[in-house]
Amino acid sequence: MTRDDSDTDASAGGKPSASQSPSPSASDEPSGTPSEEPSPGGEATEFPGPGEEDDEPSEEPDQDASDVPLPSFLLRVGDCYDRSKEREGAVVTRDCDKSHDAEVVSRKKLTGTYSTDSAVRSKADSMCRTLLRNKAAKQPAGTVGGTLISYPKSKNVGKAFSYVTCSLTAGKGKKLHKPLV
Repeated sequence: MTRDDSDTDASAGGKPSASQSPSPSASDEPSGTPSEEPSPGGEATEFPGPGEEDDEPSEEPDQDASDVPLPSFLLRVGDCYDRSKEREGAVVTRDCDKSHDAEVVSRKKLTGTYSTDSAVRSKADSMCRTLLRNKAAKQPAGTVGGTLISYPKSKNVGKAFSYVTCSLTAGKGKKLHKPLV
């Protein structure tokens, strides 16, 4: 879940989805004998030498690796990012010297047990409040316009998704253009 300067909750989608592939059937497994026996005395296979490749190199990927949405719990202090438009609760890392929505100021492990998501939110807010206020006060006037606190659902505390991420943002509809000081 996240909490931002607009006080709305959004699911962090913090659980990676597990894709299952069908179990291989007997017909999918390779058989114990090849379908054709190699002919004795056949020529050796020749591989192309340097500069003699037959195939063209594959095209560059359409997206830079930094354009892939990630769950917010993978961010580290100093990471700059945009909130993903494709996946709620996900972020896309950005170069801090370029336009971006937010920068991570603190990342802390949440401990204890919580019976509700609201209890986790309260704890996350208390973990970030003073730190974010102090960091925002050090920024040039007009730089910081809000905060964003990402936290897990109560059922995930104590598991891999137990981190609270405290970020400063430029504010709604605005961007940061350099790292925070």
